[in-house]
Amino acid sequence: MNKVRLALVAGLLLAAAIDLSTPARLRAPAAAPVMPDTPRELAAWVTARERAIDKAQRIIPGAEKRIRWFAGGERTPYSVVYLHGFSATRQETAPLAEQVADALGANLFETRLAGHGLSDDPLTGIRAEDWLADGVESLEIGRRLGEQVILIATSTGATLAAALLEEPGMSDVDSIVMISPNFAPRDARAAWLTAPGGPLVARLVAGSERSWQAHNELQARFWTTRYPTAAAVEMMRLVDRANRVWPKALSQRLLVFYSRDDAVVSAETTLAMIGETGAGDKTLIEVPDSGDPSRHVLAGDILSPATTDRVVESIAGFILRRGP
Repeated sequence: MNKVRLALVAGLLLAAAIDLSTPARLRAPAAAPVMPDTPRELAAWVTARERAIDKAQRIIPGAEKRIRWFAGGERTPYSVVYLHGFSATRQETAPLAEQVADALGANLFETRLAGHGLSDDPLTGIRAEDWLADGVESLEIGRRLGEQVILIATSTGATLAAALLEEPGMSDVDSIVMISPNFAPRDARAAWLTAPGGPLVARLVAGSERSWQAHNELQARFWTTRYPTAAAVEMMRLVDRANRVWPKALSQRLLVFYSRDDAVVSAETTLAMIGETGAGDKTLIEVPDSGDPSRHVLAGDILSPATTDRVVESIAGFILRRGP
């Protein structure tokens, strides 16, 4: 009888542990923070908020959020907003966003997602809700900088863009440009992170931290190569939300760059997700020859300098082209 009771108690404890370690479904984001209306005051507001974080956790120089003016600090017909990927910073594909903004005569906002680009405790204690809030903030800043927003997003930044599609701020987005969107990691085991008990299993199998080897010195500087396993769980919570809200039809124009040899995200899932949705103007471009050994970051001086100009030209051409 004692053995039966012990087994029952053990089973209940195990069930409770699994339940407690099962990630909650990602909630809808909060409203955008109150911010100045005028572009110049807005730039000072962004800088002040980043300085406060820098004092506490030391932002890596070059990773901070920033507004870059096209000319004169005035609102432009287009604004470009850049959302970087998981563990990366705005340097990920730089100078791509700058060059697209210049080609469009647009002001530019490049964000720094919560927990990223920090020297002290990067990606520690961060929730996917924090990234949704960053996305809402970015859309609101983009609206204040230009008449129509061009949203450029790489990897899990593209996941964030998809997760925001139901938000009111997306109504000001004219076009969404996705580079290697993360609708599913290449490693199918990542899906277990948000399954019942997934975080517990991840800690038991992989430990409390994950680390990876950068391809070069600049990637080591601007990416976080060691972070808590819990941050990967939050990344998958965002992926799950993006897949839930991904629509059958988009009101925005859609341009997607991908590589079939992507070692980070599943290209098959990307093709399936993009293929099943319609848009007024939708283009899919394969980039088979990027310099990134992982075939994931398809432009930018750090990993793929040889393809940057081509990707910039494709984006600018897509935005400026109207009609069939």
